[in-house]
Amino acid sequence: MITDSADARRRPRRRIVIPVVAGAAVCLVALGAWVTFAVRGEEGRDEQAREIQLEVTSDAGQVNSIVWQYPDDGYRSHFVGDGPMAVKTPWSQRFEVKATEGPISLSVLVNPDSTGAACRILVNGRVMEEQTGNFLHCMITVQRAFPAS
Repeated sequence: MITDSADARRRPRRRIVIPVVAGAAVCLVALGAWVTFAVRGEEGRDEQAREIQLEVTSDAGQVNSIVWQYPDDGYRSHFVGDGPMAVKTPWSQRFEVKATEGPISLSVLVNPDSTGAACRILVNGRVMEEQTGNFLHCMITVQRAFPAS
């Protein structure tokens, strides 16, 4: 069998090119994974991201009153409604928590004409506690909300 010298030269190149391309692809995938981990890892370590959002909804479009407490202000009761004016729903309140322990609570007195209402406590945008009914009380501890604290 006669071999062409050009064919003989191509085969070794092909043997070299495939591992080089495969190695470059592995390096690019590894670099992408490292960048993704670095960016998301920094977001997860952000100690400032300690946001609580309280939400109240009602099928009647209103509730009689809303009361919430949290440890940063010495558990002072924050009232909305409970007078001649009802609280329109949906209602929400956002705040940051700096405390490392203690409960965060949300209580709702629902209009008797309502057939259902809900309260929610969200931690950094994720629902952590939810209750439905006519007298609502949602509660979560800071330790459960922010386990790394």
